[in-house]
Order: sequence, then structure tokens, then C-alpha cells
Amino acid sequence: MATPVSTKIDLETRILELERIQARQMLELKGSAVDIIESLSPSNIIKSAIKVVAQSPDVRSSAINTAIGIGAGFLGNKLIVGKSGNIFKRIIGSTVQLGLANFIRRKIPQMQDHRQSHDQEKET
Repeated sequence: MATPVSTKIDLETRILELERIQARQMLELKGSAVDIIESLSPSNIIKSAIKVVAQSPDVRSSAINTAIGIGAGFLGNKLIVGKSGNIFKRIIGSTVQLGLANFIRRKIPQMQDHRQSHDQEKET
């Protein structure tokens, strides 16, 4: 704690010491403020949210399954429509793309469960 002040010299020394402490704390406070402002920038908020999502295995597998479904739907659409400008083919292609993407997105977890149960049967 603080030493007792009994003379004018002690008082001046203590004031200088407290001013140095105040200056050091002010620098630390400014540094903390800069760090907080940087961490609250939109890009850093998005980055931290993505890190949290990427660390969750359920969300990650769901995102992978959705990406595979979308890719399969896109491929199905391209196979049906091709380079055709026919509006009916394009409508059918979009419908097939949506249906195929949803079908595959729902079936992937079922196939994974089936594979895991099949692997467990092999081990026993």
C-alpha cells in the first residue's frame, strides 16, 4: 500500500509516483480500447462466428451435406438443360435441381448411418 507522507518532499515524490502510475495505466487503457475496437469490426465478428461454426461437428457435416446436395442438383440441372434455351427445359432443370439437391441432402446422413452400422457388424 502507500507509504505515509510526512514531509513536503515525500508528498512530491508520492505525487510523481502516482502520475507515473496514471500515465502507465492510461497507455494500457488506450491499448485495450484499440484491441476492443479491432475485435468489434464487422470482418472480425464474421471471422469469429465462422470459427465457432467450423468447430461444431454437426454444423460442419450439415454444411458439407448441403454443399454435396447443391452440387448434385446443379449437375442434374446441367445434364437436363445443357445449352438449351428452351424455357420448358430450363424450368424442368431447375425443378430437378431443387428436388435432387434436397433428396441427396436428406439421404447422406442415412447412408452414413448405414455405413457405420455395416462397419460395426464387420468388426464383430
